[in-house]
Amino acid sequence: MLHLHKPTREELRFRQELLSDPSTMSYNHAYGGTIVFPPARWEGWAAHWLDAADGTRFYRYLAREDGIFVGETAYHYDEAQRIYICDIIVHARYRHQGYGREGLRLLCDAACAQGVTALYDDIAADNPSVALFLACGFEIAARTADIVLVCKHLQGDEKPVLDTISSV
Repeated sequence: MLHLHKPTREELRFRQELLSDPSTMSYNHAYGGTIVFPPARWEGWAAHWLDAADGTRFYRYLAREDGIFVGETAYHYDEAQRIYICDIIVHARYRHQGYGREGLRLLCDAACAQGVTALYDDIAADNPSVALFLACGFEIAARTADIVLVCKHLQGDEKPVLDTISSV
């Protein structure tokens, strides 16, 4: 149904569209909603997210078999918390079609292949995607009134170490 696609510089137009769409970014209301991503920022952003080969960052589009981009997914290593934090955004016009679930599976597979042992995401407590993460095998690692921290252990049978989380 989907595959991960490493975007070219020119294809960053989709990311610009994704981040500027109010319906897509409605989950981000507590942090300002839409995000400005002008072409002047693309080269620096791409060098940081797409060209870095140190294994601490990963970014891909979610692409259908027909080449249409439906969302983005990523993870990065958070030095302060010493965990990998993931992210998935499905464009509002493609939601409720199974793309979020498939995208999370693909992201977990890619992270596991790179040796990442656990992925986390800090999600606004009122964001309906918490249910998606839980349905995809993530567990609640911590919770505040505002944030739900979810985690999925990717390798082996041991549980993730949660005492390294400095704050949620």
